[in-house]
Amino acid sequence: MLSSPVYQCSSGHVTCASCHDHTSGHTLCSYCLDTGCTRSLAVEEFLYGISFSCRNQQYGCDAFLLHHQMREHERSCHHEPCFCPVPLCGFAGQTYELESHLATLHRWDVVGFRYGESFEAPVHSPAVFRCDDYGELFHILASREGYGTALSMICIRPDNACKEEFTYELKVPAGGQHRLQMQSTVWNTSLRYGIGEGSDVFLLVPDKLPGNGSGSVVEVCINKAAAAGATSD
Repeated sequence: MLSSPVYQCSSGHVTCASCHDHTSGHTLCSYCLDTGCTRSLAVEEFLYGISFSCRNQQYGCDAFLLHHQMREHERSCHHEPCFCPVPLCGFAGQTYELESHLATLHRWDVVGFRYGESFEAPVHSPAVFRCDDYGELFHILASREGYGTALSMICIRPDNACKEEFTYELKVPAGGQHRLQMQSTVWNTSLRYGIGEGSDVFLLVPDKLPGNGSGSVVEVCINKAAAAGATSD
């Protein structure tokens, strides 16, 4: 049977469990307010046999499955997309397609890196950072905040991807042989709903930091965070 029950009143109106639970008294029909709604096993059995297309059909998935099978499929569907960070663009596709899209259409720089190794990242020119070993894509969001530049690192990956945790270190010259070093977490997002909370957590690079020059490039090191419960020998 369906995981969510279906209810029916004496007039034949069918109500889903969500609407039924929000109706005053829980025994009223949400359509005609008739009393005495009962669970409709016949309708549930009918709905149980209907097949659905995957939500990623427009991105190339041809799966057509029963409701309970589709929910499981979509948790690991390889066609689950990422979305372009350029406002109003609307492009969606797999990670490698997004990388090609940003490089060819929007002329973004693609900077390769490896986890645990420092690399130079442009701040004010658009760029995407690709892990050479695993293919994950990262991007720095830069915005003005008070007397400095707020930098937020995001990992652009599908919604159903394993939410592996990342941290990143940011290093900028601070005069002489000194450097300012900061660390924060990386926000995982498909950008389905835009940048959103990805810019809420940021590191602030002061404008008048000695030795920082134009501040157009920063040194970055992205690390995989230790898995929860992991212990070191």
